[in-house]
Amino acid sequence: MGDAEGLVVAAVGDLLIVRDRPHDIFRHVRDQLVGADITFGQLETAYSEEGSRGSSGPRGAVPHDVANYAAIPHAGFDVISMASNHTGDWGADALLDCIGRFRRDGITVVGAGADIEEARRPGIIERDGTRVGFLAYCSVAPEGYYAGRHKHGVAPMRAMTHYEAFEPDQPGGPPLISTHTNDADLAALIADISRLREQVDVLFVSLHWGLHFQRSRLADYQPVVAHAAIEAGADAVIGHHPHILKPVEVYQGKVIFYSLGNFALDLNERWWRSFNREWFETAQRFHQSRAPGRDLRAEGRKSAIARFHIADGSIRWVEVVPVLINEKDEPVPYRVDTPDGRAIRDYLAEITAEAGMNTAFDVVDEKVLVRL
Repeated sequence: MGDAEGLVVAAVGDLLIVRDRPHDIFRHVRDQLVGADITFGQLETAYSEEGSRGSSGPRGAVPHDVANYAAIPHAGFDVISMASNHTGDWGADALLDCIGRFRRDGITVVGAGADIEEARRPGIIERDGTRVGFLAYCSVAPEGYYAGRHKHGVAPMRAMTHYEAFEPDQPGGPPLISTHTNDADLAALIADISRLREQVDVLFVSLHWGLHFQRSRLADYQPVVAHAAIEAGADAVIGHHPHILKPVEVYQGKVIFYSLGNFALDLNERWWRSFNREWFETAQRFHQSRAPGRDLRAEGRKSAIARFHIADGSIRWVEVVPVLINEKDEPVPYRVDTPDGRAIRDYLAEITAEAGMNTAFDVVDEKVLVRL
């Protein structure tokens, strides 16, 4: 397990498996995932035979066929965030049943629970004397999906949107859009990190957030939250939700992956048994109209595995394994000395520069390393 340099924590993007042979989705990457000392992922749905799709509103619910659950432990995941905007699609019964399944299989769940206390509870895993902590939050859930006192749901890190006319004397003109953190949620996140900091050697914070399908662009609240998390004691921030890769920032020597993109996420005819296809296709057209000349589907096939190499109780270096999702929705890792591997490394560098960040991606011994 791990490598000669110490402990390895592997982190990947969004997971949603919807197929007859669920294990197959990981066939190209399973060795990478199982080979890490701790493997972390973000699950989009609550796999269960329980629940009702009526919980999800007009868009429908993403599939949650429990037969697909077995692929998660098969792939070697040790920690799963359920702080997703789809976690509540099937209601409380499905969520709590899925959490119970993970726990019976020895998998730690963070970011969701029966109430706000459980949703904010950290996960702590010890390997070879090193204690690694995880917290997870969501910024993009429907309002009823957030946990509260005596209410199931996800741990909130909400933000508010403000629209202001750029030219007030030009009716119909484009507005300036800004986002601002919910002060109470940010204070709670900082308090959670501060408490956990005293209990662990290395601390990861996962956030389901941001602007989906918008190349390189971040919402205003994202750097505010990420920087506050690191200032409070987080050693790395791992982002999910936009369904494409997003910029990588190094702040105070700590790495922020604003989005690792999709990883193992099926989109096939089985979706439409529970999800509103008309709503989905309308949303696709909307986003494509705002991205002329871009192939959003091709962009969504670029992914990565983040590998954090830990020694003497701290992250020593961070590796990015380029991943391309094939036509069967299966993630395939590539060496950086291959055309596909170079293309993903170059894409990460391009979008990071577009966001005004000077993060460097070095190639050392055929590995892509984030310069800390």
